[in-house]
Amino acid sequence: MHAPLAQSQAIRTTDYRPDIDGLRAVAVLSVMAFHYSAALPGGFTGVDVFFVISGFLITQQLVAEIGTGSFSILRFYDRRIRRILPALVVVLVATIWIGRFILLPGDYKALGASAAYATIGLSNLFFLHNTGYFDAAAELQPLLHTWSLAVEEQFYLVWPLLLLLLMKSRSRTAVAIVVGAAVLVGLVTSVVWLGVESKGAFYLAVPRAWELAVGALLVFLRPLSKRLGALAVISGLVLIAVGFAVVHKGHFPGAAALYPCVGAALVIWPRQAETAPGRWLGMRPFRAIGRISYSLYLWHWPVWVLYRHYINNTEPSTVEAICLALVSIALATLSFYFVEKPIRERRPQPTQTVRAGAFACLALFCSGVYIDSAEGLPKRLTPTAYPLRSLEVMWDWKCPQYEQLPQLNGSYCSFGHAWATAKTKALLWGDSHAGHFAPMVQLAAREDMGLLLYTNCPAALGGHVHRPFPGSPNYHEYCTDQRQRAIQLLQDDPSINLVVLAASWAHLTKLVSQDGQLGKMNGVELLASGIEDLIAKASISGRRFVLIGTVPQQRTDPIPCALVRLSTLLREPCAIDKTSLEWMQTFTVPTDRMLQDIARRHPNVTALIPRDALCDAADCKTYLDGEFLYRDGRHIRRNLKPETLRDLADLIGLPSALAH
Repeated sequence: MHAPLAQSQAIRTTDYRPDIDGLRAVAVLSVMAFHYSAALPGGFTGVDVFFVISGFLITQQLVAEIGTGSFSILRFYDRRIRRILPALVVVLVATIWIGRFILLPGDYKALGASAAYATIGLSNLFFLHNTGYFDAAAELQPLLHTWSLAVEEQFYLVWPLLLLLLMKSRSRTAVAIVVGAAVLVGLVTSVVWLGVESKGAFYLAVPRAWELAVGALLVFLRPLSKRLGALAVISGLVLIAVGFAVVHKGHFPGAAALYPCVGAALVIWPRQAETAPGRWLGMRPFRAIGRISYSLYLWHWPVWVLYRHYINNTEPSTVEAICLALVSIALATLSFYFVEKPIRERRPQPTQTVRAGAFACLALFCSGVYIDSAEGLPKRLTPTAYPLRSLEVMWDWKCPQYEQLPQLNGSYCSFGHAWATAKTKALLWGDSHAGHFAPMVQLAAREDMGLLLYTNCPAALGGHVHRPFPGSPNYHEYCTDQRQRAIQLLQDDPSINLVVLAASWAHLTKLVSQDGQLGKMNGVELLASGIEDLIAKASISGRRFVLIGTVPQQRTDPIPCALVRLSTLLREPCAIDKTSLEWMQTFTVPTDRMLQDIARRHPNVTALIPRDALCDAADCKTYLDGEFLYRDGRHIRRNLKPETLRDLADLIGLPSALAH
């Protein structure tokens, strides 16, 4: 009679696998290379290699304990806490403390919130709902990398109990089939999830669980022979390397995760380091990095991000990147020998470990919540910097009232004279650029004019002019409907004698296409045709159109530099980048000329070009009346003082255009 699987699988877990430490080194160095802007497009898949390693090692230990009857769920979490929490707590405390002296309030607020989530193992959910892993905002989140720790811990809340049920089987083959089937179902789930909601597929534990299950499956497979093992290790390393080279961040994980996961599985499967490739992985330099890989993973990203904040969100040079890598390795080494190793080797009662871990998490959680609720401690800035302390504050402009318009199927911001009773009306139509002109239009318009802000879609979009919008597959149909509704409103209401069109025209030229197909007209021509079509359909006697060009745009976000000048934060001294006139020529001039050409062809159309008003032969204004004008690289602040808004409107020519 066969022995129960629980007994037959009571394998020794004390056997050290130097090749696995070598594989850890490969994984962490690839992640560092990717994060530190090296030419390794798929380096981030090193995280997936870690998932497979974790699934194998922890399942191997669980199976051995269940096999000898020594398994305890309390002891399991005691080990997890001592393995994961000490180094994580040190990194969180250091990041929060250093961030207090470097980060702007909005960034510090986000750090506080993410730290709170990280302490309770839910940072993947925080970043799922607040950013994407590969977008620009994510690049400056010091704790972004903790999402992978959250995925692992959520997996291990469930896996030990499932394994206990599986281990009641008497057949290794049966368990391998069940776990293998779970891997396949999980892979399919990940692929489908990626097609439906890519951020969720990346961050959530459910579409990632199959990767840890790949490692778990290896425990139930018979070890390979030495010859097959050598071939497997070589094949696995090749697969991992191919993944580093060919996998790109735009469409992951899904099937692309097979490169790192199958590759790592092939390296681990032989269960012996005596193959030639195994000895390569087990060489001393790889072992050394592998042993500190957890601490190195924890430290490398905050070190990089906090330094980027210090240099005002610019990109570190190659020399700086190498120095940051060395600093990370030094911190990881100290962390391993003075934090990880001593605490891991202690043997306190499991209940003591759980209590200590809970206390540390509670303290950090409360600290993070406080920083978040205190809006990132803006008192660290001088009072003159308060108006620039966050994007939300800089966009603050209180709309006087909202008008319910059945024709437009919604409620819209109305200012000036009451819309319903105004004898003359103006429609301010566009995107967020129409939004940033609203306070200026409010001050520049006549008191008897009713104004309506309509920012659902830029006026040129809809009909034959398409603009793809990530996450909104029906955006074109929506814009077409909104455009038709607005045109119908203009046709039905002759008291709307002024239509002001504003948008990020220069940006839109890179995005639009004709009938969904590129190549028939270029972006400038397409926008011109959309505006011309609108003018033709909405023109009536006495109605005028004002076209406002794109404001001079900054090549980089100017806010950090502006705030540094007004604060005592420890940031590298900097100056607002002068706008490159050569870049402006290629970026905004084509659409400015397009708007001017339309105005020349139509006597009822006026074109206002902010670039002409704000730029001279050398540079463009970023300050007016002592106030910094920009909210970010593209938008004007809406919380400028009334006198500054009025002077800016005068510079651009809004009062005369609105009163003409």
